[in-house]
Amino acid sequence: MPPNLLDRFATPNHLYTLAQKNYLTPSALEYALRRIGTVPGADEWRQFIDKMLLLLATTLLLTGVIFFFAYNWAEMHRFIKFALLQVTLLSMALFASLRGLERLSGQAALLAAAVLLGALLAVYGQTYQTGADAFGLFLTWAILIIPWVLLSTFASMWLLLLVLLNLSLVLYWGQVIEVQHYQPYTALFLLVFLLNAAAMFAWESTYKQGLSWLKGYWLGVIIFGTALTFLMIPTLQAIIEFGHKWQSNPLLPVAAVLYTGLTSFILWYYRYQRHDLLLLAISLLSIIIVLTTLISKILPINALVLLILALLVIGQASLATKWLQQTAKTWEEEAQT
Repeated sequence: MPPNLLDRFATPNHLYTLAQKNYLTPSALEYALRRIGTVPGADEWRQFIDKMLLLLATTLLLTGVIFFFAYNWAEMHRFIKFALLQVTLLSMALFASLRGLERLSGQAALLAAAVLLGALLAVYGQTYQTGADAFGLFLTWAILIIPWVLLSTFASMWLLLLVLLNLSLVLYWGQVIEVQHYQPYTALFLLVFLLNAAAMFAWESTYKQGLSWLKGYWLGVIIFGTALTFLMIPTLQAIIEFGHKWQSNPLLPVAAVLYTGLTSFILWYYRYQRHDLLLLAISLLSIIIVLTTLISKILPINALVLLILALLVIGQASLATKWLQQTAKTWEEEAQT
């Protein structure tokens, strides 16, 4: 005998089901959603606005500093350049220390200091014409902010570090590897994928521990999407250049096999081990792109084939949506047992 709807946990899906069966009035549904935190109340909206205004102010401050230097660069003495940057950087770091890194204002100040550190390194390189490659600047920047990143427990700081490491790798490839001897960009895509996959593994391990600063979980979504994208690009290249190009670039079949194995693991892991509908949806979107590319490679391109491809995309999207809905329903039923 199925359980009584009124005896289930108050999840959003349950509440919507109760409303559809007229157990809850629209006002009661809204009140219940607010009580469980699905619909934000007045306090939540105030906190959200405060955070957004603080981050906007930090962004405008950093933008103002950068454009100030860009506009007045020629007229400013090098000592003034360094003094202004160092005073601003130290002020941000001191404010973060006094305010405390457990508060968003302190975290935002430390993020501003980390960005200004990069500006300071750039000014140093421009002033004294060190001749260093751009990848060296970003790599040095990333290394210097590591202690702040570890102390901050702030997701944006970790994202900044990851962006700098990605830029360092891409620029190193373009300025050193590509200059010395030609290498296919497939290897670069795979290296960037491995870097972000390692970051995703680290994030997944810490997220499962329930760290408070990762509860928003947007950092993992960005890392996951980035890693999957950089693996999907050489996979699409392998499909388009199937044949003789595989002999000249043996990394293409490696990328295709790696993508197939990884997406299979992702669908299993986030379906059965850790329930995450958004990451499943991102994975299914990438699969639709890859399958559509594969079919378009097999079929000759003409007006009829384009129509067939459009219908296939619609069909794949419909199947993916239905599977996600069924998965969410299964999770809901499993939570009641």
